[in-house]
Amino acid sequence: MELTTKGRYAVMAMADLAAHADRTAVPLSSVAERQHLPLSYLEQLFVPLRRSGLVESARGRAGGYRLSKKPEEISIAAVMAAVEEVTHFTRCTDNDPRCSVGTPCLTHGLWSALSRATSEFLESVSLADVLPGGEFAVKAAATATESPAPPMRAYLDYNATAPLCSEAKVAMIEALDVVGNPSSVHMEGRRARGVVESARESVARLVGAKPSEVVFTSGASEANAWVMAQPWQTILTNGIEHDSVLAPARAAKCNVLELATGRNGIVCVEQIAEYVLKHGVPRPAVIALQMANNETGVIQPVGEVAEFARAHGILMHSDAVQAAGRVPVDFASLGLDTMAISAHKLGGPKGIGALIIRDHLDLVPMLRGGGQERRRRAGTENVAAIAGFGAAAEAAHAELRSMAAIESLRDDLEAHIRAISPRAEIIGEASPRIGNTIAVALPGKLAETLVIRLDLAGVAVSAGSACSSGKVGASHVLEAMGLGPEIASGTIRISLGRETTKDDIAAFVAAWQAIAGSQAIAA
Repeated sequence: MELTTKGRYAVMAMADLAAHADRTAVPLSSVAERQHLPLSYLEQLFVPLRRSGLVESARGRAGGYRLSKKPEEISIAAVMAAVEEVTHFTRCTDNDPRCSVGTPCLTHGLWSALSRATSEFLESVSLADVLPGGEFAVKAAATATESPAPPMRAYLDYNATAPLCSEAKVAMIEALDVVGNPSSVHMEGRRARGVVESARESVARLVGAKPSEVVFTSGASEANAWVMAQPWQTILTNGIEHDSVLAPARAAKCNVLELATGRNGIVCVEQIAEYVLKHGVPRPAVIALQMANNETGVIQPVGEVAEFARAHGILMHSDAVQAAGRVPVDFASLGLDTMAISAHKLGGPKGIGALIIRDHLDLVPMLRGGGQERRRRAGTENVAAIAGFGAAAEAAHAELRSMAAIESLRDDLEAHIRAISPRAEIIGEASPRIGNTIAVALPGKLAETLVIRLDLAGVAVSAGSACSSGKVGASHVLEAMGLGPEIASGTIRISLGRETTKDDIAAFVAAWQAIAGSQAIAA
């Protein structure tokens, strides 16, 4: 006998509900995600399960299903019976008219007894027995055939992209079932619009902005390019900005001033003020200053610069991609005019971001052709990605306090690096930094070589920005800081996140111990 999918899936789904019996209701999309089951099939299975009185449904935003009885009161046999799963081995049963019970075959007694034993066994097992800690979970763990475990890897490249958080994944799967276009006025369209606006509120809450100030984009690169493409007379920036700011700024048909940055990685507010006051700048003008550097983690004095800019009629833009979700960000208090953020740096999906635009500030749209996003960006909204962004923003906002633990791991890792490699240089260590980032150079070693050696050892890090790490060459950020070519071409970036563990740190330390003292690395 081999059970059909309806029996197996029904038991798996009911066991999942049993594992979450402390909740008021569980969405089927969450069950499908955790158990890797097709949602449409589960929806069909739960119709007979509800009719059989094994589950109850709850409506509303927090709707879903819950068990109608305690897990120990629901047998596996009852679940299978509800979905009409056949549990006897052959047609040799007393209830099957195809079986000639008057003149049974030689094996009739064998198969009938086996079917009865199977039915009795399934009747004796409850949902509670298959949960972690239950009788059959323990037996399964004890008798499972051991197979070689896949090699463990330590992912320490969160500044490139953070793993998709579970909250975002669930929200995206649920949003994929939303049929309507957010611009449509019918019920389906209003439901899609509700998903978008709920996410907008979550993103706004994360960065201290109003929902009306959040404009969804394809990512922070688009958001930065949009601001740089405005009809400015003057753009003031610096050499440590991300390429998504520098490239469009340098291509702009206006006066572009790139101010110097010290070896500490911090832009000098006094230098900006001195230049503006001494030379003056044609208006309209904008200052572009990132909130935290993507390679070094150094935090910039954005609030001070914004205060000066506002007092002198200059607008202020900040690329806050690495800061959002890692340090408290308050768009309103900082006095910014525009700010770019990205979902995938904080556990959301790739390909979605936002430009925060101060209310009553009109930007020339970069994408035209539709009335979406209050006529500021044309194109039908990516509802699923936006839903994931909103969920990730909520999770990041709730877990800001956990950054202290991440910073502690970062500090511990730096101590190990110093102990193993006394000549290693940690970039910007004397400056304020976001608590998850280490930029470290090993004199005489190429960053690309270190990244490859660490990757082979099961540790993922970057050589500079992920947007340019495939290119062999010195980091423009470190060059702008005035660091020599040996440092600028030999620095790797290690970045931690919410799922980083002490085991990940230990894995890096072990790999670094083997690599740092090796003379086999090409210089």
